[in-house]
Amino acid sequence: MARTIHVKQLGPLAVGQSLGAGRIAALIRGGDGLLVEVAVDGAVLAFSLAATALQPGPFPGLPALSYRRTAQPFATVAPIGHALAAALAPHWPAVTAAPDWTEVVDALGDDPRAAVALADLLPAERLTAPRCVAPWTRLEYGFRDRYGPCCADFQTAPALGHGPPLALWASPALRGFRRALTTPTPSTCRPSCPRWLGRSDDLRALILRGGPAAFRANQVAAVRAILAGDEQPTSTPLELVVPATSYCNYDCLMCSHGAEGSLTDELPPAFYQALAPLWPGLGRLEVLGGEPLASPVFREFLAGPVWRAHPQLEVALTTNGSYLTPDALDRYRDVAFAHVTISLNAATAATYAAVNRGLPWARIRGHLDALWARRAERGDPAAITYSFVILRANRHELEAFTALALADGAAVRFMLPVGDRNRASILTDRAAMADTSAALGAIAAELRRRGRDHEARRVDGERAVLTDRLTRGVVRALPIAGE
Repeated sequence: MARTIHVKQLGPLAVGQSLGAGRIAALIRGGDGLLVEVAVDGAVLAFSLAATALQPGPFPGLPALSYRRTAQPFATVAPIGHALAAALAPHWPAVTAAPDWTEVVDALGDDPRAAVALADLLPAERLTAPRCVAPWTRLEYGFRDRYGPCCADFQTAPALGHGPPLALWASPALRGFRRALTTPTPSTCRPSCPRWLGRSDDLRALILRGGPAAFRANQVAAVRAILAGDEQPTSTPLELVVPATSYCNYDCLMCSHGAEGSLTDELPPAFYQALAPLWPGLGRLEVLGGEPLASPVFREFLAGPVWRAHPQLEVALTTNGSYLTPDALDRYRDVAFAHVTISLNAATAATYAAVNRGLPWARIRGHLDALWARRAERGDPAAITYSFVILRANRHELEAFTALALADGAAVRFMLPVGDRNRASILTDRAAMADTSAALGAIAAELRRRGRDHEARRVDGERAVLTDRLTRGVVRALPIAGE
């Protein structure tokens, strides 16, 4: 797939190099060939070199070379064009080749805001497998020494152990995940995994970003490992997921963290310090809980210096929003929030109070407004998602919740509950499952109509779990990890 990229050097040419009476201002590869911009006498002359000379240009030394219309007289253009033809003729047509996908990634440069989807770089047939890339891109720490490439609730046998991240990354358990994900039905994954069913974490979803050279190289190494199905990639994780603490200041109907969580298990400062070997190649640190911002250690880490030293490093946060006050957001001014997911689980104040059992809706609405104001001012968080765990007590607000998120400009995330705390799960009620499946189908269709295909695939994944269970006559709660 042809793309244009700016390069600093190509064959005998380099940006800044003198060429006749001018100086090379830009070298741009891709599209229909090569574009060379030359600054001369306060103007910029643009010369294009095609892969084939369909119609000879004005420079006999290289008939495929021409120039774009300019107010400058040909007497100014000609000597530069002839010099350019003489320099490029020995390298033609090779210099007109479209850039390789790895060159496109490298050309993103140091700016972490520059990004390209892998789906725009590779043909569709190279993006079909594996169905999930998490074992090559993501390391997730869980509670009680569980770890793996994803949430333990959707692993058939969660890996157990602890240690430095690079040791876990190279462990037999992670190698087993990678081996399994190259097969059509991986033994490592529960059939109820919505990401597997919805294909929301396949190669099509992979976004590659600019940043320091080590980060760009790590992304390229990760993609190569995925395409090759390597069990032992040379790359390090692109994404790290950690639970800051099990404590939560809410007592949501479906979640035990509010009743059972404790700050005694919060990750200590030494844990974050031990992540230093990952920082150069890491693109995202995702922090979960409990309520992650309830951890004083994590709050201090967020306000610390690591973000300035590693500009590509973003934070993804899943939070109830209660700690995201305007003052707190100002304290985290150096953090680039890639994604903030707010666990709302409701579209109205009454349902919010019944399900979340925390701060009043009006307070959270104020915090949301402050978060949106930060985004408008700074461009971060790059994405804000409103999350909704589908329960008996809130499923009547599925459509209203979607409308709320779309009105605010937020993405939507729906999740089925794990376990049946407070008898809240819809998975023990066949009629509720069927109604919810129909509602999710309509929501996915609306998201697709709006061009939000990735969100729609995630909704498809949750719906597929319901469809599968209804088809097989399974009417019971999803199991908690380890059960």
